[in-house]
Amino acid sequence: MESLEQVNCLVADGKKFAHPLHHLGKSEGDLPVIAIDSFRHMYLFPDFQQIHTPGKLRQFVLDLHSGKLHREFHHGPDPNQPQEIAGAPETQPPPSVFEKLKPASNRYTILEKTEL
Repeated sequence: MESLEQVNCLVADGKKFAHPLHHLGKSEGDLPVIAIDSFRHMYLFPDFQQIHTPGKLRQFVLDLHSGKLHREFHHGPDPNQPQEIAGAPETQPPPSVFEKLKPASNRYTILEKTEL
């Protein structure tokens, strides 16, 4: 049996889960969305309307377990594979908020700038 049973489903309120939606580049107005949170990355199902296409959601979960979603998260779609949906929305994650956490010159510090 394939590892589909290793996925726990959660239906969440878009207002309570606004922060994770923000990390996906989505807002309450974009609902409904389907995403997999692997606790390392969040992967967005590219087109919610394809939920009605037999096998699409199953393939999304299988792509998680095969490592395809993780690979594409870091390196983009495989150029050797044809894109399934012409004009599909971008699945690239929004820019990292961690870049904004670097030290700033206008913050106070106990240490002298030369000590950093």
